[in-house]
Amino acid sequence: MEGSIENAIEFLKNDERATVTFSQGRFKSRVRKLAERYPEECEIVAENRDGSLCAHIPTKWIHINPPARRTESQREAARQRMLKMKQTDTKTGADFDFNVSEV
Repeated sequence: MEGSIENAIEFLKNDERATVTFSQGRFKSRVRKLAERYPEECEIVAENRDGSLCAHIPTKWIHINPPARRTESQREAARQRMLKMKQTDTKTGADFDFNVSEV
């Protein structure tokens, strides 16, 4: 199917390895980087004609995490910390470019 954006994770209970198939670019890039860094744990099995990537990864790498819920005051406190850190880094000559409006 052309233009498919299906992503799948498949493993059996108590298996140490899972088979993942990704069509979405950000996941394919992540798997490629992991395969380079951890070739003994992450194995790319196929890069299909439809553009999808199939790989084996450890099941320990699979996590389902909801995004953090922050109050407006928590977001503001984080923004202030980032501003302070940026100011400190500017004084020390470190080269950081943070967009604090997105924190």
